Amino acid sequence: MIKKLKHISTLIVLSSTLVFSGCTIKQQDNLFDRAINMARDSAGLEVKVAPAGDVNLTYMERASSVENSAGNSETIILVHGFSSNKDTWIRFTDALDEKYRVIAVDLAGHGDSDRSMVTNYDLIEQADRLEAFFNGLKIDSFHIVGSSMGGAISLLYSLTHPSKIQSLTLMNSAGIDGDTQSEYFKILAKGKNPLIANDEESFEFRMDLTMSQPPFLPWPLKPAFLRKTLAREAINSKIFNDMVSTKERLQEEDFDTKIKTIMAKNKLPTLIMWGKEDRVLDVSAAAAFKQLIPHAQLHIFEDVGHLPMLEVPQESAEVFQDFMSSAQ
Repeated sequence: MIKKLKHISTLIVLSSTLVFSGCTIKQQDNLFDRAINMARDSAGLEVKVAPAGDVNLTYMERASSVENSAGNSETIILVHGFSSNKDTWIRFTDALDEKYRVIAVDLAGHGDSDRSMVTNYDLIEQADRLEAFFNGLKIDSFHIVGSSMGGAISLLYSLTHPSKIQSLTLMNSAGIDGDTQSEYFKILAKGKNPLIANDEESFEFRMDLTMSQPPFLPWPLKPAFLRKTLAREAINSKIFNDMVSTKERLQEEDFDTKIKTIMAKNKLPTLIMWGKEDRVLDVSAAAAFKQLIPHAQLHIFEDVGHLPMLEVPQESAEVFQDFMSSAQ
């Protein structure tokens, strides 16, 4: 009931502010920030900062409503994808049982975490930063969920630190290619990266490419989100180039065999979930992951694109929680 009242209050405040027309850029930006903060508050998420090796990472945390017999709550770590941030997990978190402690982190270079054009955003470096981050917070056992690039980072982390992983969830994950080339990679092969927007047209295409069921983004929040996205063009290009260099390195090290070997040895409870209409990472990659991790559970969402946690937050959270229950 309290959570429902919070949702109603949030909608009332937003509705009252949206009746005003002719907002200045500053007013639009302020309204966007207020909307995000209200959504975080409604989901019980508090923004914090912690060191992680060579950077400081900003993250959101929702405390657990209960503690287990050892005096510790069960923890879920949420890792976003390329050019995204911790706020993509707000609605997903809101749909999770309140007994779970939830941490959604901004990876280095993303969201409100430290960013620099000279920092290395190699995925292996990002996984190492997560280890420093977890050690600083004294988190040594958790469920980890990674979306897209965050899935590849979560997988890399899990292969290196299997003893800390209670379960691994790969959501439309990067790291392994399927047998069908996606629309995204076809465009990328022509020399344009549609995940890096540089004008309003490319921003709109990016939104359409990544989601089949995008959440409603009312005026004047959309122009504020557009400006924030375009301002990240340079840093996103740097991060993408570092990500590509990681992929080349992993291919040289026969990453597929490494996954198969370590997963067979440790049998980490694994869930592969995918949107069937994913135009960024084709759904055929889900079967490729399943082949390397035969014991993994597989769930395909109909009529969903690259971002199930945004498109179907309630349904994806339910699938995830059912998986966690079966993995225990």
